[in-house]
Amino acid sequence: MQEWYSIIELAERTGISEPSLRRYITKFHPYFMSKGGNRAKKYHSTAIDVLLRIKKLYDAGYETSGLAEIIKNEFPVIVSDDEDEKTKGILSVPALATGEEVAELKIVLSEVNQKLAKQEEFNTLLIQKLEDQNRFIKESLENKAPLFLEKKRDEEEATKPVEESKKGFWSRFFK
Repeated sequence: MQEWYSIIELAERTGISEPSLRRYITKFHPYFMSKGGNRAKKYHSTAIDVLLRIKKLYDAGYETSGLAEIIKNEFPVIVSDDEDEKTKGILSVPALATGEEVAELKIVLSEVNQKLAKQEEFNTLLIQKLEDQNRFIKESLENKAPLFLEKKRDEEEATKPVEESKKGFWSRFFK
């Protein structure tokens, strides 16, 4: 059986003053299920949890805008249904996305996945080229001495004919 409470009964159960309760209910009306009208209005028992949470957040120093964001994430919004006179409300959680939006998101995600796959291929090729360059540099540094010696020999051989031409006739002849 569902329990319904008047403002006075909610004040007794929560320890919140009637004016504060009225203010909380006015500011955060989407989170309260009610039936009846004006002074005879009664609120569903789920209102107690919402009211206590609102009071706790105000006591902690939250402003109304920050508090509204927290309440939105913690409690379901009440959707009023005028045809149903008994409850005058249905607990519901707001839809995060419609079917069309979900289909559109799937398409976008598919495109993003394709682009990510291409990026991964590019990254793999780039890493391979960097590894090849690194290997070449290491080999060049390791083979520095033999290359240097070979270059030195080439220079010496290139300068030999010049030295021989500087020598006299007899020194070239009596080698």
